[in-house]
Amino acid sequence: MQDTTHPQPPVAIRQAATVAVLADARDGLRVLLLRRAASHVFGADADVYPGGAVDAADHHEASADAAYRRAAIRECFEEAGLLVALTAEPAGSAADIAATRAALCAGEIDWRECCCRLALSFEADALVAFAHWTTPAGAPKRYATQFYAVAAPAGQIATADGEETTQAEWVLPSKALAEARAGQRLLMTPTRATLEQLVGFDSVATALAGLNGSAVAGDER
Repeated sequence: MQDTTHPQPPVAIRQAATVAVLADARDGLRVLLLRRAASHVFGADADVYPGGAVDAADHHEASADAAYRRAAIRECFEEAGLLVALTAEPAGSAADIAATRAALCAGEIDWRECCCRLALSFEADALVAFAHWTTPAGAPKRYATQFYAVAAPAGQIATADGEETTQAEWVLPSKALAEARAGQRLLMTPTRATLEQLVGFDSVATALAGLNGSAVAGDER
């Protein structure tokens, strides 16, 4: 029975950003999916795009749109090890980049320090906004999530962080959806819906052009 004398306070809605990283392959357009750890309260074992909450530091001297984009780029590096939308190659060796990522994920440095260490600069407008989803009331955590699409960076290898994510896979959107229908892959509603948006494209270029200006919104029911 619900206690109506002591109602639970509403769950606050946090801003979040997520990125569909796209790559051209011989068999068509592929997208990066990460397997969330089984320990997650929200979306355990689901296959998702790299992403997460917008931090207070993401808002530093930034508009709301810039904060979303900054969070999307940061989370892509944290969760998948990919530096998307770069304007120049990062400084340092592959080992330096991996060590900096580990320090960022461990909370030993913040994003600004990460960018300073690797001399990173980004063209944030390279991220194409194509969907916005809000978690409905009743969920243990609620997010207002901006979805972006971006081209995979050349020469970089996607790797799960081993904590929040346990597996990284480049997959055809149609294959991921077919496996979800067969019960072989767990997809949350926003991931499923946005994969359906990607099915009709055969290359990164056509996807980014087609998604640009076509943002849709919904909730996760």
